Amino acid sequence: MTEGQALWLLFAALYLLECLAWLPGGMWLLTGPAGGWRLRRVVRSLELRGRRLALISLLPQARLVLSRWRLIPSTEGLVARLDDAPPEVIPWAELAPLAEDALLRLSGRADIVCEDSGAARSWQSRLERWREMDQETRAADFLLHARNSLDTAAVERAAQSLARQTRTLRRMGVLLLAWCFGVISGAYRWLGDGPEVLWLAGGMVLMLWAQAATFWRVARGADSKVRHRFWKTLAITFLPQHAMRAPDEIGSPLRAHPLAARSLLAESEWLRLCREFWKEARHSAAPGSALEARALEEFFSAQDVPLKELEPVPDRHPGAAAWCPRCMAQFQIKDALCMDCGGLELRAFDSGDRND
Repeated sequence: MTEGQALWLLFAALYLLECLAWLPGGMWLLTGPAGGWRLRRVVRSLELRGRRLALISLLPQARLVLSRWRLIPSTEGLVARLDDAPPEVIPWAELAPLAEDALLRLSGRADIVCEDSGAARSWQSRLERWREMDQETRAADFLLHARNSLDTAAVERAAQSLARQTRTLRRMGVLLLAWCFGVISGAYRWLGDGPEVLWLAGGMVLMLWAQAATFWRVARGADSKVRHRFWKTLAITFLPQHAMRAPDEIGSPLRAHPLAARSLLAESEWLRLCREFWKEARHSAAPGSALEARALEEFFSAQDVPLKELEPVPDRHPGAAAWCPRCMAQFQIKDALCMDCGGLELRAFDSGDRND
């Protein structure tokens, strides 16, 4: 391996590292607009202190971080979704919320990582209020919070604003990516260590400076404050991988529910997500699920989505008499329970439901 090839592999490894981000568990990534906006969940992977390692995108894009409802009040206590495991219920008498940067301490045995320090402080204030309220008042306050987080117009405005602010950064990032791994690499392969390659490298240096100047201007006027703006601009000035991923530094967690991105997603994809969230909330015996289902039902009613579209009847297998509305498994006995879904009651097929 030549020195040039080793340097190329080093740049590629550094760039791939910049494509990764540490995000709290339970978050969703909304990236775009190149090729259309895409929404995906931050899946379980390498985890450190409540944050998971997530791949943002291989090409520079605008991104927003959305979050499902992870804290829901119930009569028994605060329902906290700390991970993919069953939710934990913290009795109101044991609840002692305390925000430490982005970490929200709930009690002596449970913590949750919020989107940012502002979200942690906001939740601390809300939980302190909930602790002194009765359940009916807590539920009303949660439903108000849910309606605000499901504001589709706000998410659309934020996404369009972020795409507009980062347009030049994204284009320059793609150009730098092609220049570094395409133009310079090809020239080095055909021309070796000639002066032409040095001129091309000098051109990349000029593009780094232009990207740094653009980032400084965009970050100063961004909708949300960019932390450590000077040091990030300095890194973009001298390090190609930081310059290519400069758009990642603009924008912040939106504190919105993933379903609020309706206008940015294909209708079929959005309906698939609706069915996923609705089944998890509606057909669950976990504390807080009924309140979550109530908030979703209000949202679907406002969006003119009939609930029957969210619970489609599966194609009936020969001999099947009932089916589970959560996992869609089919059974030959009507009066049975789906033990895989926590003893959920089955739904019987109508006589007119067709077979496969």
